[in-house]
Amino acid sequence: MKTILITGTSNGIGKETALLFASKGWRVAATMRDTKHFSIFSENKNIKAYLLDVRDKDSIDGCIQQVIHDFGKIDVIVNNAGIYTTSPLEMTSDNAIDNIIRTNINGVIYTTKSILDHFRKNKSGTIVNISSIAGRATFPFQSVYHTSKWAVEGFSESLYYELEPLGIRVKIVEPGVVKTNLYESLSSITFDNYPEEYQNSFVKGYKSQLKNLKNGYSPILDAETIYKAVNSKSSGLRYTTDTTTKLALLLNWLLPLSIFRRIIKKINRL
Repeated sequence: MKTILITGTSNGIGKETALLFASKGWRVAATMRDTKHFSIFSENKNIKAYLLDVRDKDSIDGCIQQVIHDFGKIDVIVNNAGIYTTSPLEMTSDNAIDNIIRTNINGVIYTTKSILDHFRKNKSGTIVNISSIAGRATFPFQSVYHTSKWAVEGFSESLYYELEPLGIRVKIVEPGVVKTNLYESLSSITFDNYPEEYQNSFVKGYKSQLKNLKNGYSPILDAETIYKAVNSKSSGLRYTTDTTTKLALLLNWLLPLSIFRRIIKKINRL
């Protein structure tokens, strides 16, 4: 029986991935940074919840060593934990910027680094990093989030070459617009303190973005894509989930930049 460690499993993609792998007979180490969510897996015999905050290197190292102690071996690690923000850079707090970098970039790097000794000694292992369409194409008012996801893409692609000779595989999964509790959290944001210039440009696009999130696809589809990537015999690096994301990335690649920019501006009502 194989073991998979997944970060950020309290909801969304991480939760659905844990449930899917458990249903396929895998042993799942479902990690999260708040113990109050442990109960969501309490009745699943194949899932064991662990406390892990990817912003804390000691927490990362301690959790991974505990999982190895409990299960004997980790075969796959999924770096899923991440946070999202959308706002004009000028209006993004320093704390929000720092939190994005520590979670979405540093968390992926340090969690991966912590598992490498184990994978190298076993001459096998799979690392799945959850990126986003935002790691391949850019949209306004998401500059900090884009920074984090482009970093994940570059980090993963470099590691792909670095670790392949060691028998360690690297996969990138690129979700699109996923329906999660993100919609509820963003719906409560107000913009009373925004300068007038941003009221005109940002708020219109923001409302359009909320509509897209409300109509997003189920995170179960991303869980299935992760399962496909882990079990694939191919040397493929990138995996996308839904048709809309695949089409958007194709257009970004095929169209002249000037035309793609006009499309982005129209979508965001700029």
